[in-house]
This record gives sequence, C-alpha cells and structure tokens, in this order.
Amino acid sequence: MSQFELIALAAFVATVVAMLLITQSKHRVAWPAWLVPAVVAIPLVAWTGFAASDLRLAEFLPLLLASGWGVQLWIDRLVSVTVAFFLLQNRARAAGLKSEVWVIAVIFTGSIGLLLMLALTLYREREAAVGKR
Repeated sequence: MSQFELIALAAFVATVVAMLLITQSKHRVAWPAWLVPAVVAIPLVAWTGFAASDLRLAEFLPLLLASGWGVQLWIDRLVSVTVAFFLLQNRARAAGLKSEVWVIAVIFTGSIGLLLMLALTLYREREAAVGKR
C-alpha cells in the first residue's frame, strides 16, 4: 500500500469509529460538543494545505474530471455538503449566524467551512443554554 492509500484508510477507519461512537450515545452530550467539529477541522485544514502546496489548482481539476469515478466523487461531495448545509442552516440562524456569510465560506472551502459553521453553531447553542440556567 502506498502512503496515500494508508492515510485514506486511516481516515476511513477514524470516521467509522467516530460515527459508531456517536450513534451509541443515548443522552445529550454533556461536554462541549462544538469541540468535535473543531478538532476534526484541524487535520482537514492541514491535509488541504499540504495537498494545495503539493498540487497546483490547475492540476486539481484534471484529476477530478479524468474518469467517471472522479466526476461521481465530485458530485457526491457537492450533494453531501449541500444536504449538510441545508440541515444545519436553520439551527445556525437560530444561534445568530448569518447564512450569507456561511454559504460563501462553505462554497469556497467545502467541509472545512461546514465544520467551522457546525462548531460555532454548537458553541453558541451551548452558551445560550448555560445562560438560561
């Protein structure tokens, strides 16, 4: 296995473990849940920076458009980010976030913007809940 295949496999395993742990939680999270998307964003930003420094943007599109699978992965990513943004938007607005700003952030950064939007939404919801006590 190549280095990139090992990294992709490790990311997949970490995602599966995280999702299984989340589904096992029966009660509302007592600890600051906003830390989860914030911490997940850190390696994603680091890897994106590495990939961007290693591969210029002009070389990125041919990789995606070189095969039917590349296009399918691109469309799948766009659909997933759109669905996640749609599901998060009302909570984010209720927490005081401006949708216009975040839609631009998500369009240009994808999952990074979405993770940061989720982290800030959860943080503000937690702060509002603590303030009501």
